[in-house]
Amino acid sequence: MKRRKNAAQGVTMADVAREAKVSLITVSRVLNNHEYVADQTRETVLRVVQQLGYEPNAIARSLVLKQTRTIGLVTTDLSDYFFAQTISGAEIEARSRGYFSLVASVEGNLETEPQYVKLLTERHVDGLFFLRPSTTLFDDRLVNLLRDRIPIVTVGYHLPIDNVMVVDVDNVDGAQQAVNHLIQHGHEHIAMITGPLTYQAAQDRQRGYELSLAAARLPYEAGLVVESDWNYEGGYAAMERLLARRLPFTALFAQSDEIAIGGLQALREAGYEIPTDVSVVSYNDLPVARYFNPSLTTIRQPMRELGQLAAGLLIDAIQGAFPEKQLHLLRTELIQRTSVTRRRKS
Repeated sequence: MKRRKNAAQGVTMADVAREAKVSLITVSRVLNNHEYVADQTRETVLRVVQQLGYEPNAIARSLVLKQTRTIGLVTTDLSDYFFAQTISGAEIEARSRGYFSLVASVEGNLETEPQYVKLLTERHVDGLFFLRPSTTLFDDRLVNLLRDRIPIVTVGYHLPIDNVMVVDVDNVDGAQQAVNHLIQHGHEHIAMITGPLTYQAAQDRQRGYELSLAAARLPYEAGLVVESDWNYEGGYAAMERLLARRLPFTALFAQSDEIAIGGLQALREAGYEIPTDVSVVSYNDLPVARYFNPSLTTIRQPMRELGQLAAGLLIDAIQGAFPEKQLHLLRTELIQRTSVTRRRKS
């Protein structure tokens, strides 16, 4: 058979039908994987499609199937390592399953989030993927936009809406791993610098801290807990406040690597040696954690795996396979490095 002009030059379904000696309806059924087509006919049509170089029009197919094979990814800040890695995992999973991604970053301004959601839904995305911190504050405008029966999955964002799939790490267990590691090294007075306590992740990590102390029959000392922002500056300022209280502690659980690094700088400036005077476990396992001095013992979050699982669940839901459970928690991993040592006996 002689090869005709390629799709860019105008090969149509009519060309395929004429060459394969079948009807247009039959070609459409083959291209849309309709079950009521004889195997031999299907093979003939697909062979002709390949020989002619025919490429189905994506817009036309989306009208027929009522799907665009596109998902909308909404995040707060692509410059953040956790968000970037999770989005990367989601895009890899989407591509592997034949879906495209439209990424919208609100650059930390959550006021603009409903606008982005509206734009994505107007472009008829098949599903929405949210990656943002979960706080106790919810935007009613956003909640109303999400009641349109479009499949939704969130990572780390617990929305007060039914039928929204949530993927997150088990932050309670992650914090318990961190604090148990310090307790196993003989530490009894363990300070903690939290993230903002309006965030569910910070609340869950505080809960894990409290559970570990209780299990080891160690008292909870409110004076050893200080709240911070999720950054170096916040960790530094929080440690200065902690030191000003003049309460003894030999170990620190910092709820992020950035908080830990800021706090360690304040400790050094106050004359403390790490880990000789204060052992430290942090959270996230950012690349800097390995190369900091001392290298940080930290809780590793499976960032790309979070994105891949969430995108997979979203595409399953788009295709009609809704999961039995709404909340999916992945386990974190303790990465041991040099920022923890056994407590010195006084």
